[in-house]
This record gives sequence, structure tokens and C-alpha cells, in this order.
Amino acid sequence: MNIQTADLCDDNRDKNIQVLSSKFKNYGGLKKFSGEIVTVKLDKSNWRLLEMLRDEDGEGKIVVVDNSQEFFGVVGDKLMTFAKNNNWKAIILNGYVRDTDETKKIDVGLFAIGTCPLRNFEKTDSYRDIELNFEGVTFNSGDYIYADNDGIIVTKNRLI
Repeated sequence: MNIQTADLCDDNRDKNIQVLSSKFKNYGGLKKFSGEIVTVKLDKSNWRLLEMLRDEDGEGKIVVVDNSQEFFGVVGDKLMTFAKNNNWKAIILNGYVRDTDETKKIDVGLFAIGTCPLRNFEKTDSYRDIELNFEGVTFNSGDYIYADNDGIIVTKNRLI
């Protein structure tokens, strides 16, 4: 699929398109992608995200994760391998990643705000399919994301 976020924005001016901050960088191997959002809110621990990526078919889906920018590496090569094996298109993380030399080799998008080698080992609460808000953008399960090297756009409507 040839996604051009700039063209999508130009061609859909009448739709409520949101654009995520450019401080999010891609640490994954997939550079262009689109899909339906599934939201997850974490409190430090990535256990629920790990289970979801490992156990569920993510065909056509992008998981948006809010970790409140806690300074822990939430996604690394292990979770990215689970995502790839179960057909998830991408992970958008309001937080940090690790193992980036490896994650960049895996054909899944992985946008995050930075890197941190430290991970959290305690099991904490998480919530799925709730509205997330970060960096001025609202994410809901069932909404759509389109991403390329120009950025990430979010819309309630399927654009392509």
C-alpha cells in the first residue's frame, strides 16, 4: 500500500484528521502502514501488551499504548517478534522502547518517544479499549492510523 500522509491530509480536509507530534520516531522495520486502532493503557508493566501481541491475531490492527511516558523500555525485540508473528501492523507507544538494533529489523512499525534499556518487572494494572489522550491527539479503538516518514495521522474514518 502506497501511503502518503501529506496527500491524505490534503485530500481529506473535510474530515477531522489529527496529527501526532513529530517527537515520535519509528524504531521498527515497517516505514509505511495503516490500520485500525486497538488502545491499551499501561501502568509501567507491559504484561497485558505482551499477552495481547503474543496471543491475538492483529491482522490489519495497530495497537496504541499509553504508558504515560514512564521511563521504562516497554517494547523490545521480544514483543516486536510476537507482533510480527501475529500480523500486527504497528505499535504506537507514548513511552520508550529498547533493543532498537533488533526492532528495526522486524517488519512492524514501532513509533515511540525514545529509548530506555531499563524495563519494569512488576505486574501492574492495564486497561484495554479505553479512550487515550496524549500529545493533543485522541485515540479510540476502532479509529484509523496512517503513517509514513512524514508522520502519523489519526481519523475516525477509513480514508483508503
